[in-house]
Amino acid sequence: MHKHIFQSITLFLILLALSACNLPSNNTPTPDLVATEVSKILTSTLNIPILTPPILINTATLPSEENTVTPQVEQTTTPTLTNTPEITPLPTLAGLPTGAPNWSDSLDNGTRFGLNNAYDDGHTRFTMDSGALLITSVNAEGWRGWRLTSQKPQNYYMKAIYKTQSCSGSDQYGILVQAPNYETGSGYYFGLTCDGRFAIQRWKDDGLTNLNGWNNSTEIHSGNDQENTIGILKSGNKYKYYLNGVVVAEVEDNAFSNPGYFGPFIVGLETKNFTVGLEEISYWNLP
Repeated sequence: MHKHIFQSITLFLILLALSACNLPSNNTPTPDLVATEVSKILTSTLNIPILTPPILINTATLPSEENTVTPQVEQTTTPTLTNTPEITPLPTLAGLPTGAPNWSDSLDNGTRFGLNNAYDDGHTRFTMDSGALLITSVNAEGWRGWRLTSQKPQNYYMKAIYKTQSCSGSDQYGILVQAPNYETGSGYYFGLTCDGRFAIQRWKDDGLTNLNGWNNSTEIHSGNDQENTIGILKSGNKYKYYLNGVVVAEVEDNAFSNPGYFGPFIVGLETKNFTVGLEEISYWNLP
């Protein structure tokens, strides 16, 4: 009996030691501290970006501004779509907030995205240049890179202005919102492709799901050297999605009901060194 007690105590101590390896860092994040992560995705034979439930193969603690980690997510199978439906835009709705936003970044510097220096993990690169946050997907390999602020609004209208450089086809960019943490990549993704499609996707522990899309939209300015304004209006668990001032989709989902982080993301699928510039991002608080 003593032998069993000793073995139980030994096992407990081993488990305790292993769990301590994943305890959060003691570093306290500075204002607007950010993280960048990457996840591997695949496309169908039609070059339509479809994401299937991921298998986590690495984890990370809260990164610091000087030591940003990049856990990887590997996809398994990829379903094939037979068409890409054309979306009929909803009418532009009145009632969007006016006046000065509650939070705004004109990207004159990288402070609010933790970019005192450029960041490059070999898959995604973030640099500041001429009043824009340049986001580059280094290889056309389906890796998703993102960067988050420390802001966590509850209900809001959020607007981001992007300008593409070199891109084509299914190369993607957009906004991640309602991220509950820096480590997992969970949250809602509002993404555009360079050939004029968009989708709203939810990524949580049980996988990544298309909530709306991929849909063709004439509201997207597709191709190289094009500017697009992305907007998201959140009220409770209801979301309205805007492209260049026009509502193109509405989604209701309560998977991420608590305030969450937000920031830009990019996925290069067809163009090496696919680059977009985030020129401005703002939000207005709503009741």
